[in-house]
Amino acid sequence: MFAFVLVADTGDRFADFAPYVPSINARGHVAFQASLRSGGSGVFLAGDGSIADLALTGGLIEDFVSHPDISGDGSWCAYATLRSGEQAVVLGRAGDVAPIADTRGSLTRIGPLGPVMNEGGVVAFRADTDSDRHAIFKADGASIVPVADSRRFSVFHGLPVINSSGRVVFRADFEGGGQGIIADDHGVPITVADTTGAFAELGRFPCLNEAGQVAFSATHRDGRAGVFLATGDDVAPVVTVAGEFESVRGALLDDGGGVLFFATPRGGALGVYDAMSRKVLSIGDDLFGSVVADFALNPVSINGAGQFAIRLKLENQKQLIVRADPAR
Repeated sequence: MFAFVLVADTGDRFADFAPYVPSINARGHVAFQASLRSGGSGVFLAGDGSIADLALTGGLIEDFVSHPDISGDGSWCAYATLRSGEQAVVLGRAGDVAPIADTRGSLTRIGPLGPVMNEGGVVAFRADTDSDRHAIFKADGASIVPVADSRRFSVFHGLPVINSSGRVVFRADFEGGGQGIIADDHGVPITVADTTGAFAELGRFPCLNEAGQVAFSATHRDGRAGVFLATGDDVAPVVTVAGEFESVRGALLDDGGGVLFFATPRGGALGVYDAMSRKVLSIGDDLFGSVVADFALNPVSINGAGQFAIRLKLENQKQLIVRADPAR
């Protein structure tokens, strides 16, 4: 179903890719963070058979502290610690790297996890404010716009995801109790799913596509786990895994509505599966001369065409960044 293409590995130059995931843009180019054997770290772009340096530590940036996300034109964003000691969301565009939000003003903490960028260069991110609130913002380099904060939501989970229309989707716990997946359309919050009805628990990493559809994992009150697709006001099951799987961790969504999910089958190991519950890749598989020992990916790791990028650790202790191309 998928062809696996080796993008980068820990060898002569790269010492470590953990703990961050790679991202992939509409052109199939893969951005990733890596520690260097020579010291320091950087953000890198793999495409067309070569690896380019997007940014290295030193100068403005002390360290990168998240995955990078990348848009189709090659712009990228990441969380970083600056040489000044401040935390920041940095934006790279046309060779320039600059903070678009930092802790020198009303923000006291950037993160956790990482930012998400849409094709227009608008970045959604989590941060804490000087009024002791957790919040979600979007920024474009010219302005920072609040999306949601802890006046209504007690805790945010996972990544806020954003599409080209500016829609932001996030998973949160309500201040009054219960869980929700919320879509914010330019200041108008819409509840996509919550735990007031059939769902007992919602996955922490919803995924959003350009059509505004939202894919997420959830557990019913009767204990059945599954993956669901929200289109407008309709929420439909994509996969219900009552007996075959022990747990479902999350879902990825492409622009055609195609869904991948990560789950652990009963008596088996965590893996990536398609909407027909066919295995794409799992821990224990033979790959690139060794055996898969661990993997990591999240909503920035899939593009609209259904390609995904994944960080792998092999039993021979080598780490890989791999692109998975769907069969045509």
